[in-house]
Amino acid sequence: MKTSILTTKLAIFSILFLSLSISNAQIIYEDQLETVYLNENAEEVVYTNSFSNFNNDLIAINKIDFKNQIQKANQNNDRLLFLSERSNLEILTATYLKIIRKSANRSNNSESFKAFLNKKLPELINQFKKDNNLEELYIISRKNTFNGKIDALPSVL
Repeated sequence: MKTSILTTKLAIFSILFLSLSISNAQIIYEDQLETVYLNENAEEVVYTNSFSNFNNDLIAINKIDFKNQIQKANQNNDRLLFLSERSNLEILTATYLKIIRKSANRSNNSESFKAFLNKKLPELINQFKKDNNLEELYIISRKNTFNGKIDALPSVL
């Protein structure tokens, strides 16, 4: 009698343990998997993209003072918005400026700049592929970063 009760309890605990571990595994891997779209339309329909406009504004300035721009964005609590049928992204303008500064500072060319942006903002990968002004943004941003200023110094050797 005791053994049958013990085996029943063991069976119930093992079923509970297995169901919890399976549901935890599903939650863990759910964030890592990309969404698969089954429609024939390979083109992403974009409803709002304030990132491109902001990039164009930064290029128009031609000399980005990251410190002042980030302070202004923090004071105004400005946000950038990207809405499409596949992804939605809203971040603070100050955060985006920090990402641009960091990626320009750590990159040696525009390709590594784009790769860093793709890594930090995966929601915008398709837009970065289409965006033809990222190279200009890299050049302007690089001039105003620490490593860019070091690169601009004349060589003494």
